[in-house]
Amino acid sequence: MPEPLVFAGSDDYPPFQWHDDNGMPKGFVIDLQEAIAHQQGLKAEHRLMAWDQAVEAVEAGEADVVALFVSEEREERFDFTSPIYHVAHGIYALSPDSIQKDPSDLSGMRVAVVEGSYAQNRLRENPSGGELRPQEDIRSALLAVAEGRADLALVAAHTARHVIGQSSLDIHQVSRPFWPKAYAFAVRQGRDDLHAWLEEQVGLLQANGTYFEIHADWLSELEWQPPTWRDNLRTLAWIALPLLVLGGGGYLWSWSLRRQVTRKTRLLSRELESRRSLQGELEYRLKHHMLTGLFNRSAFISKLDGLVEADPDWSPTIALIQLVNLEQLITAFSYQVALELQRAFGRLLEAQDFLLVGHFGSGLFAIATSKPLEGNDIVVRLTEPLNLGSLDLDPVYVVGIVNEASLEEDDGADELIRRGILAVAMARDAHRRWVIYSTDLEPDIDDLLLLQDFHRHGTRDMFLEYQPQLEIETGRVRAAEALIRWQHPTLGLISPGRFIPMLEQAGLTHWITRWVIEEASEMLRRTALVASGFRVSINLAPQDLMEPDLVDFIAQSLAATMPARSLWLEITETGFIHDPSRIRDVLSDLHVAGARISVDDFGTGYASLSYMSEFPVDEVKLDRTFVGDMLTNDRHYLIVRSTIALAHELGLTVTAEGVEDEETLQALVAMNCNNVQGFYLSRPLREESLLAFLDRDMAEMLSGATHSKE
Repeated sequence: MPEPLVFAGSDDYPPFQWHDDNGMPKGFVIDLQEAIAHQQGLKAEHRLMAWDQAVEAVEAGEADVVALFVSEEREERFDFTSPIYHVAHGIYALSPDSIQKDPSDLSGMRVAVVEGSYAQNRLRENPSGGELRPQEDIRSALLAVAEGRADLALVAAHTARHVIGQSSLDIHQVSRPFWPKAYAFAVRQGRDDLHAWLEEQVGLLQANGTYFEIHADWLSELEWQPPTWRDNLRTLAWIALPLLVLGGGGYLWSWSLRRQVTRKTRLLSRELESRRSLQGELEYRLKHHMLTGLFNRSAFISKLDGLVEADPDWSPTIALIQLVNLEQLITAFSYQVALELQRAFGRLLEAQDFLLVGHFGSGLFAIATSKPLEGNDIVVRLTEPLNLGSLDLDPVYVVGIVNEASLEEDDGADELIRRGILAVAMARDAHRRWVIYSTDLEPDIDDLLLLQDFHRHGTRDMFLEYQPQLEIETGRVRAAEALIRWQHPTLGLISPGRFIPMLEQAGLTHWITRWVIEEASEMLRRTALVASGFRVSINLAPQDLMEPDLVDFIAQSLAATMPARSLWLEITETGFIHDPSRIRDVLSDLHVAGARISVDDFGTGYASLSYMSEFPVDEVKLDRTFVGDMLTNDRHYLIVRSTIALAHELGLTVTAEGVEDEETLQALVAMNCNNVQGFYLSRPLREESLLAFLDRDMAEMLSGATHSKE
């Protein structure tokens, strides 16, 4: 990711982002941007400027990210994350009598809009009869109305309310909220890695609760503020003052005044009724997801907290349900079909006997029940074709269940949601329909720290050890397996069995693989072992073989000073099962480049030597689980012996791993095994110790084994 991560935005768009009196960036979006950068150890730089300049800065590559309304026109230029908020628009005028309830009819009006804004683009695409007067920002648009340069301003309602209050403008909102739009982070199209990373960070903010903490801090600023008694008293005073002045003017003035009072009272009643209706609509929008009408996340959590407080002895059960085929529907049909599926699925959930039903957006639903849930029961109840007009589609989803949760004193419903989201993520990653939460699913804090340290420092604290391999026929050590080690500065020596799976899951093993190849190649050159035909074996993860430039990288490593067969690549047996045609092509290219291929941990997967014969394989490495106890386990003994014989028939070399004693070595010599490695020969060694070990005479170790064979 870029360092620093540059966020562009408007310098006058409260409460989302603006410069305070000291010229410092401030706002709800600014805090979210800081949190995104902080959780990955990055520095955030906020560049606030005129709105149209901020958008141009991201398109020109001068900034990385900007927060925008999502629209079809903008989706042609930007890639958007999941929404971080929803913002409505409103119409503002000098007189509260100028009620414009429909933005589609602005005939004869001079309408102030923000240059480059969603409102300007929409009014251009769908002309409403008004004359557009583009302004630099929302404050300028409202001032245009206050100064008579425009009749109306059509702008984002949240910011308009702040500007009106801060600047004491005598301007009124004369419409209900309309055009509710998703507000999300956007990056320029073509920056796919940044977009994927940013989407992950937004999801992580929600999963760990940081988003909701920030939202709570800004809630009073983000919510619409209803009219106060001071507002009503000001209006009444405007009516009462003429009454006092005209009171002494006689009967005619009194009669005229009564007519004015009646008219003004009627207008005041109309305004109050309009405001009450507007307030009710905003309160509804505050608590419900507008696509489905179900409780949104904050309302769902609030309702569930209320149920728990009402019955402290109740152990709540919830389930999070994530629709996982929305992207396919958008690609195959349209965005509208994906929306209709979410609406239909929401209705299906409402028809069940759940205590609470919520929709958190992006196809993520929540339910709460009074009794434990069974995964199969949910699948049966919620698996039925949904009618979407001209289509009948089955919802595809995964479920995370939290049964009869036990909560600590300081925990609330938000903790239940976090557990449910964790179970959903596990179900999705494991390709399972449902997962029930348990503490075993919780990530290890140390693992998260290790992953963070790897992102920051890479292989800085890693080193290689080499486990020698003895060639039985010559009695010489002519090869070694390179094994990576991590000496963490605070956690000490970390086992590869711990950090390798973690990095594989994070998709980062290709960085380690490249480093190991470079380090091992440099060791062979530095020690002159390359000239003697010494070879090093290096482990590859299955996903490494999917890297598009892996073959070129290895070919370059071998081309300069590395002779053929210096580099042996070990792939686990199960790695051949996934996309075999692709694996076959990659291994063939590697073979042509000079690398040699070993099947590691053979016997622990599902393949056979006959299956392996379809690939350009040079060596089979027998797994230690068979070699270690073959003298006491007859089945393992037969597997080892028959595998060696069949491998030789196919022209393959055989190396036995896990040789721990002389008797096992003798048995392998008798079976004509080619090479052995294990603690009986040597533990893994650092470079200096390996060079010393190569000077040892191995004849004595082999003499007993060879004699036994004879």
